[in-house]
Amino acid sequence: MLAPTPLTEAPTKWHDVTVVCKTQYECARVCGVAPEEFGISSSARSIQDAGYAYHELVDKSESDLIEQGYDEDVIKALPTYSGASTGVEEQSRSTVDENNSGLGDEGMNPANRKIKVTEHYVKMDYEGDGKARLYRVTTGGDDGVILTRDGEDDVVEVDHICFAAMTPVIVTHRFFGRSIADLVMDIQRIKTALVRGLLDNLYMHNLPRPVISEQGAGDSTLDDLLVARHGAPIRVKGDVNAALQWQVVPDITGAVYPALQYMDATREWRTGVSRQGQGVDPEALQNQVATIANQMEDASKAKVKLIARIFAETGIRDLFSLLHATIRRHGSQPQTVRLRNKWVNVDPREWKSRQDMTIQVGLGDGNKTQQLAATLKLAELQTQAVAAGLVSPKNLFNTAKKYCKLIGERDPELYFTAPGGQPQDPASAPIPPPQDPKLIELQAKNEIEKTQAQADIATQRDKTQTEAKVAQLKFQFEMTMEEKRFELERELKLLDAQLQIRKHDSEMAMQKQMHQQGMQQKSADHVMKTEQAKQKQEEGPKAAIQVKHSADEMTGPLGEMLTAFSKSLADHAERQGESQKMQNEVLAQAMKAMGAPRRARKNKDGSWQTETVQ
Repeated sequence: MLAPTPLTEAPTKWHDVTVVCKTQYECARVCGVAPEEFGISSSARSIQDAGYAYHELVDKSESDLIEQGYDEDVIKALPTYSGASTGVEEQSRSTVDENNSGLGDEGMNPANRKIKVTEHYVKMDYEGDGKARLYRVTTGGDDGVILTRDGEDDVVEVDHICFAAMTPVIVTHRFFGRSIADLVMDIQRIKTALVRGLLDNLYMHNLPRPVISEQGAGDSTLDDLLVARHGAPIRVKGDVNAALQWQVVPDITGAVYPALQYMDATREWRTGVSRQGQGVDPEALQNQVATIANQMEDASKAKVKLIARIFAETGIRDLFSLLHATIRRHGSQPQTVRLRNKWVNVDPREWKSRQDMTIQVGLGDGNKTQQLAATLKLAELQTQAVAAGLVSPKNLFNTAKKYCKLIGERDPELYFTAPGGQPQDPASAPIPPPQDPKLIELQAKNEIEKTQAQADIATQRDKTQTEAKVAQLKFQFEMTMEEKRFELERELKLLDAQLQIRKHDSEMAMQKQMHQQGMQQKSADHVMKTEQAKQKQEEGPKAAIQVKHSADEMTGPLGEMLTAFSKSLADHAERQGESQKMQNEVLAQAMKAMGAPRRARKNKDGSWQTETVQ
């Protein structure tokens, strides 16, 4: 019987492990485009305003296009790009006929065969709603077959044409400008003709044409002249001087060399590339001061600086605008970058469109000599302004730092001490390490919560302000309506008072007219009675009549009656005046009450009431 053996612990094994972390990042890239691969409408003034433009891609293989998502059956049906040079620019660069042979293998390696793909940028009404938009249409081959993705045509609406162009010499109101070669091409042809004539003249001097006399020529003379070698004999008859003479060729080099110098000067004037810019001109060092030499150098570089400025203000500006739009549209993750000597978390997804953004291109402010002179002049002015207290030690240190940078010294603190002992140069300051991504994420989350809280507070504040504004507007509306109602009531009362006055005037006029008619009637009756009495008196009594009353006794009652009637008329006129006065006083008090200031008061039940302010 076998005894069990005790279990032994296995020895620990150690392994060397290499951990590789791969991080994918996104970036925008810029690549040059051959001029023969790009085309634009002939009426276009700029790329972004063009109605049509295209770009030919001739370096795409069959496998690359299938990997990009294009349908495989459509790609395999496209013909192979032959690569034959057809344009003048393309042929001028094809110095070893590299484009005159096939660029792909259709038989042994079809996946690597080259296919011509063209991207068309055209403004058209593709949706059929009457609005022209910019679309990118991708075609393959020379027949213009539209490529498809998942069975749908590759017709995509885009915001802009992703190309920027520049030209050294701008032509007004034209997209295509002129190159430096266009400026000097005629000069090159002229110099070629001059140099060819100069060489022909030298050849004629080295090997002039002989003049042979027919009397002195023998059977072998012409054969000897056709063999041009050193020391070869020439057989003639009779005297050699009489039989053989050499043509005298005029020397034209004295006229050709000044012409060549003139053409070189014209080329320098057109291009700005002079001999002084290519090296030290011996003539510039003789009998000339440094100022004249610098002026000649600056004048020669004027054209070059102008071309650099044109490049910066056209192509470079448009290029950075396109880069900004591309990063803003396709950026999907934040990045940590160094900005103003600090690590800043930048997220392109939070950028706005920035259509009014201004791009400034650094064009420089003179050469290094001019900058040194300006810096020294600035230091001199600062030294004079120290006594007036206009310059601080920090200002002087900044000037010294700039001077050190211009002379090539990267660390100005080796020569100058910063105020307070703190390094002022951002390049010399220690760069803080980047923060932990988790800490950055936590800070970003806190910022988002803080922003949300601020937004809620702002929303509540806006709501409160809105309610207050609504209440104020409601109060103003009610006050306005109350004022309108008060104005209408006052107008109605005025109209009522005027009607009462007119009614009272009418009644008084009627009573006056009736009184006048009564007086006229009484006067007529009195006259009639007087006439009748007079008539009776003239006829005489038929019998003896005893007169018992005198004339005074008969006219007395009539006079009393007239006196009483006149008194009653006076009393009536006095009472009428007092009534008119009382009416005027009442009307004046009513007008005063209506014109007095009034105020609105809100009752407990929510209604409004107006009252006169005492």
